[in-house]
Amino acid sequence: MTGNDNKDISEIESNGHYKAGIDSLTKSLHIAFVLLSCFIAFLIIWYFTGGGYYEVKPQENVIVERFGKVVEKHDAGYYWSFPYPVSKIIRIPISKQTITVSTYWHRSDVKAIKGEQQPSGATTLVPGKDGYLLTGDANIIHTEWELVYSITDPMKYYLNCLCPDEPARLDEIIRNPVTGKAIGTRGPRTLIQSILENAVLKITASQQVDAALYKKSSEYRTTVKDLFDSEISKWEIGIKVENLTLKGNNAPLNTVAAFQEVIDAELQCSTEKENARAYAVTIGGEADSEASRILADANVYKIEIVADIQSEEVYFKKILEEYRKNPRSVLIALYTDTVSNLLENVKDKYIIPEDSNGTHEVRIMLNPEPRNQKNDKDKEKGK
Repeated sequence: MTGNDNKDISEIESNGHYKAGIDSLTKSLHIAFVLLSCFIAFLIIWYFTGGGYYEVKPQENVIVERFGKVVEKHDAGYYWSFPYPVSKIIRIPISKQTITVSTYWHRSDVKAIKGEQQPSGATTLVPGKDGYLLTGDANIIHTEWELVYSITDPMKYYLNCLCPDEPARLDEIIRNPVTGKAIGTRGPRTLIQSILENAVLKITASQQVDAALYKKSSEYRTTVKDLFDSEISKWEIGIKVENLTLKGNNAPLNTVAAFQEVIDAELQCSTEKENARAYAVTIGGEADSEASRILADANVYKIEIVADIQSEEVYFKKILEEYRKNPRSVLIALYTDTVSNLLENVKDKYIIPEDSNGTHEVRIMLNPEPRNQKNDKDKEKGK
C-alpha cells in the first residue's frame, strides 16, 4: 500500500461522521421524488378526467375551441372537454341585453327640455360635445334610443361580432398610443351600437322635423327599427332585436318653446276640428231624424189621402149608380144631406113656409125684449 492510498483512507475515516447526513439527504430526496411523481400522476389523471368537466348555465351558451379552432357549441348542462391549453371554453351570455344610444342627445339635463330648469349657457349647440341629427328639411333634432336584444346564434355572434375572448366583459377601450387617452371602444356592443346609429342617421335624413318629433314619431321609430333589422341580417352577427324604444326626441333647447307653441296650436286646431266633426255628426243626426219624421208623416198623410180618395171614389160610384136609376130621389137625398150638414153648426134655425101665393114673408122684430139671464139660469137649474 502506497502513501497516497493511506492518505485517502485516512481522509475517508476522518469524514465518516458525514455519512449519516448524506444518507439522510438521499432518503429525503427519494421521498420527495416519489411524492412529486405521485402529484404529477394525479395531475395527469385529473387533467384527463375531472379537470375537463364544466357547467353551462341556462342564461349562457358555451363555444369550445380546440387548438384555436371552434369545434363545439353547448347549451345548458354539464360537459367535458380537454382543459386549457388544448381546449378553450368561451362563455357567451344569451339573456336579454340593453344598449342605450345617446350619441345624438344633448348634454343638458332632461329637466331643461320640460321647461323646469334652463341652465345658463346650455342652450347653444356645441359640435363635438352635443349630439344632433339633421332632418330632411334641414332642421336639427336630438334623439335618444334604447335597444334590447338577445343572442340567438352564439357561433355567429362570437365569430362575426368582434367578440373578445370573454364576451361577457365590457368592450375593450382603445387608447391613443402616444397620449394614452381613450378614443373609443371595440367589441360587439360597440359594433351593434354603430349599426343602430347609422340606421338612425339614414332615416332621420329623410324625415320632416315635425313628423320625427311629434306628428309621426311612432312611424319614425318603426322605420328605424325596420332598417336596423335589415342591417343586422346583412351582418349575420347572430342577434335578435327584442325592442327598440325612442326614449327621447326634441328640438334644440333654444327652440323648444317655439316648437311647443306650434304643437299647442296644432293640438288646438285638432281639438276644434274634432269638436266641429262632433257637432256636424250631431246636427246631421238631428237633421236625419227630422227628415225621417217628416217622411214618415208624409207617408202617413199620403196613405190617409189615398184612402179617403178611394173611399170617396167608391161612394161616388155608388151615388152615380143610384142617380142613373132615380135621379130625382138622389138629388133630393144629396140636397137634404148637404142642408143637414150646413145646419149642424147653426145655433138658431128658422123655417119659413110659403104662403098661398108662393111667397115667403119674413117679419123682423126690432128692439126685441132682452132675455132675463136670471130666468135662464133658473131654467137651467131646473133641468
